[in-house]
Amino acid sequence: MKASAERPPALIRSRTGGRFESGTVHVIGIALILVSAGMLVSALVAFIDGGSDRGTDVRALLGSAAISASIGFVAWWSTAVPNRQRASMAFSAVTWSWVSVSLIGALPFLLSGTFDWSHADNAIFESVSGFTTTGSTVIQDLDSVPKGVRFFRQMTQWFGGMGLIVLAVAVLPALKVGGLELIAAEAPGPRPDRLTPQVRETARRLWLLYGAFTVAITAALMLFGGMDLYDGLAHAFTTASTGGFSPYSASVGGFESAAVEIVLIIAMITCGASYSWHWQAIRGNPGVYLRVSEFRVYLAMFVGATALLFAVNRELGNSAGRTLRDAAFNVATVLTSTGFGTADFTEWGPPAQVLLLLIMIPAGTTGSTSGGIKTLRLQVIAKFAAREVSRARHPRAIRTIRLGNTVVSDDVVNRTVGFVLLYLCATLVGGALVTALGADPVAGFSAAVSATGNIGPALGDVGPASTFLELPRASRPVLMFLMLFGRLEVFPTVLAIAGLLSHRKRLPRQRLRHR
Repeated sequence: MKASAERPPALIRSRTGGRFESGTVHVIGIALILVSAGMLVSALVAFIDGGSDRGTDVRALLGSAAISASIGFVAWWSTAVPNRQRASMAFSAVTWSWVSVSLIGALPFLLSGTFDWSHADNAIFESVSGFTTTGSTVIQDLDSVPKGVRFFRQMTQWFGGMGLIVLAVAVLPALKVGGLELIAAEAPGPRPDRLTPQVRETARRLWLLYGAFTVAITAALMLFGGMDLYDGLAHAFTTASTGGFSPYSASVGGFESAAVEIVLIIAMITCGASYSWHWQAIRGNPGVYLRVSEFRVYLAMFVGATALLFAVNRELGNSAGRTLRDAAFNVATVLTSTGFGTADFTEWGPPAQVLLLLIMIPAGTTGSTSGGIKTLRLQVIAKFAAREVSRARHPRAIRTIRLGNTVVSDDVVNRTVGFVLLYLCATLVGGALVTALGADPVAGFSAAVSATGNIGPALGDVGPASTFLELPRASRPVLMFLMLFGRLEVFPTVLAIAGLLSHRKRLPRQRLRHR
């Protein structure tokens, strides 16, 4: 009894079925099984397409699916979720499952020959960029990549948008223990909003709403934009997830269609807003949007930035209609952290580029699939700063921070300040590292801002018309870490690493006591 108590919880064998109790490994197994399903669907797309590279395409995806499913099944079958879980398990499970699916997601790129094995880091970069819905790429000629692999590339962002763990909680009742903690650790925003009293039902409804948006965007792109089913679904995957991958090198700009761009602008702004608000609106409460201060600020940023960008770009000589279209689309794609491209904004003037860089920081709203700090946190920080200035003038005054009619507690304010400080520090350190490794300062720091905010394109050498191959190869691990750091909302990554380090420190002591 004493010996078993001294073992780490992850190594204690369950009394049922001889399984090890490890919530982290169990969740990793489920995530890998779900990803393998996406690979199988992509293999079917490759088979139906019947292109000249169909054989290579299908074999690469089927082989990847078999490997992912095998590892996932063993991890899932050999472990059990403990009845009592520590809060740290949720952070660990989410972080390491994201790392695992990012590594396994590189296989289709390698097995199809998109990248050779000597450049496996490029394949992992592409996979991380997909699952974190960042949208940065290191593929120079995307049109030459097999169609099935390109479809899987789109699916990585769709899986990453709402989150594999939210999906797991929705479909697997075994995860109802600690389900809310898992959703809280993964879902974008400071907290998950319960759509129903039951966590599993909340997760299920989130995915149903997410799927409904995907279908609606696909239909709109086909009906109004003239896309076929493949293009419509591929772009809907990365619009609903605000990811920004396109199956074509020219991205959305290759369609040269005002209708496509208008549909995507509306869809991006919609998906950059909280799914909780959308659910309430569908349930008969459409006024929720205007009652929430965060949405009003978010919409004001879009309208204001579009107007400013239109004004500063009038000197480029394009027609007013084209200038407004480019302004609205690029503000929407950057503000929501989607990252589609219709114009190379690195060729615009410095005022336009600085404006786009600034709106990369807030990105969308809490509870959406967008990246960035989130509009709500910037509101809290601004009101916190105003309160501290007021306290300096009137030390005895008692002022609360309010967002609309809601009083923000000091605990929430402290967590928000901590989040923003960690976020900005990681971005600045990452930008300094990328620059120190040989990148141009503009490209290096804007790439770090883009990676942490899961935006996609940046400025300088890594703009919408370029790839991240322009940066030194040694800088890609830094950017991959920043993508995961930003997508998982800072704290899960920090706490998972802290838990790993503390676990390693405890192991020698435990072994010594056991002896």
